[in-house]
Amino acid sequence: MAGRLLRGLEARLADAQLLLAGSATTVEIQSAPAHDSRRVVRGGVFVAIPGRSQDGLAFIDDAVQRGAVAVIADRPVAASVPHILVRDARAALAAAAAWWEGDPAEELLAIGVTGTDGKTTTSTFLSTALTAAGLRTGLISTAISRIGGVQRAAAAHQTTPEAPALQRALREMVDAGDEAAVVESTSHGLQLERVGAINFASAIYTTFSPDHLDFHATLDEYRAAKAKLVARTVGSAASRARQLPRVVVVHASDPAVQPFAEAAAAAGLQVARFDAYSEREVLINGVKAELHLAMPGRINAANAAAALTLVAAWGLPLPAAIAAVEAEVGPPGRSQLIGGTQPFRVIVDFAHTGPSLTASVAVARELCSPEGRLLLVTGAAGERDPGRRAAVGQAATGADLVWIADEDPRGEDPDRIAEAIRAAFLAAAPRAGSSLEILHDRAAAIRAAVSAAQPGDVVLLAGKGHERTIERRGVDEDWDEAATARSVLSSLGYSPKL
Repeated sequence: MAGRLLRGLEARLADAQLLLAGSATTVEIQSAPAHDSRRVVRGGVFVAIPGRSQDGLAFIDDAVQRGAVAVIADRPVAASVPHILVRDARAALAAAAAWWEGDPAEELLAIGVTGTDGKTTTSTFLSTALTAAGLRTGLISTAISRIGGVQRAAAAHQTTPEAPALQRALREMVDAGDEAAVVESTSHGLQLERVGAINFASAIYTTFSPDHLDFHATLDEYRAAKAKLVARTVGSAASRARQLPRVVVVHASDPAVQPFAEAAAAAGLQVARFDAYSEREVLINGVKAELHLAMPGRINAANAAAALTLVAAWGLPLPAAIAAVEAEVGPPGRSQLIGGTQPFRVIVDFAHTGPSLTASVAVARELCSPEGRLLLVTGAAGERDPGRRAAVGQAATGADLVWIADEDPRGEDPDRIAEAIRAAFLAAAPRAGSSLEILHDRAAAIRAAVSAAQPGDVVLLAGKGHERTIERRGVDEDWDEAATARSVLSSLGYSPKL
């Protein structure tokens, strides 16, 4: 991309009501803005954002040495290059990234998908549905991305990408011929302004329950972060050109999402509702329908209904979208069946919160034979909302045999995490005859569960899903849940499904 003048960026920041003081200099910017000094390219702008453990102000000198020609910060700094003072550094990063990439979201129908659980699967269904309905649609999610019809695995432990990476991906979608973009919008991505420069055409709220309270501090703060998506659903140039209504899709029978529906209605947005009454019976844009999904369970029926509700609300061809969604196998690590010759089922699922694990256990239970048992490997992450541990322990009572294994202990004592889960499990009246064992080695726990499985049983491996690392004491250990399950099955003499 050709160089652009710094005063153009200052004008953009002023239009966004972010600029407090400009540099009053003429500088040519030759590369994308960066918030990580190690990623600064000569001729770029360094945006000093505050982090959880590090402050970008401490890395200004490093950024300048690497070639930054200007600095953006929300506090006055002494720098040898022009300095732009802004009201909010994170919002400025989003605005700068969108400005540099030429505002690709204005050329797309961007849809934000948020909620406590179900975001990734709903986002995947929506990308599939819109493409089948005639809109070539890209995808940015926790598990996968789709750009120009090419699907790739997402980076390890990625939530919503930081604004420079997100805006670059949107530009790549435009260049590849995509007409719409589904953006999984986490509470972190909303609160930290990673999606701050995107004017969404519509939005979907899947569920809402307490989570991420290690980051948001209170439930009200978490709810406020989620509500930002309604405020950002203002429509893009592309959606206005197509005369598409601004729609906020919500779960009809979930009272926790109704405040978002009320906020949307108050803002003049159309509210559309979905629901799932069973694995097959659903509500799509207020109309009852039947689905026959490749992905099992009522929770996935709800995710599919959410995606299809937007298709219907936009007046796009629904039959084609339904056919495509029914054939969609879903993203990796979401209700993922590990096929093989074994006489029992093995499922890998990302369920890592109480509500999502409860739903995943219900799906697995439905797949058990009449006499079959549910064998569960689960855990909880360290240095994250400790409330998850009790919720996971309570949800685990739906299984017959339980192994508590390390998920991502990070810097915490794994015993402390596991004991909290065990205490909640025992306090929640587990099933008669059930048992729980703490086995920190996740591979050993998976081997124990698979080895104990009998014909008609279901082995549910919950918590890691698509993730490719286990974070432990500052080290990312390589991990692949599905591959580990296949390896164990092979070692026991079972062949993979061809």
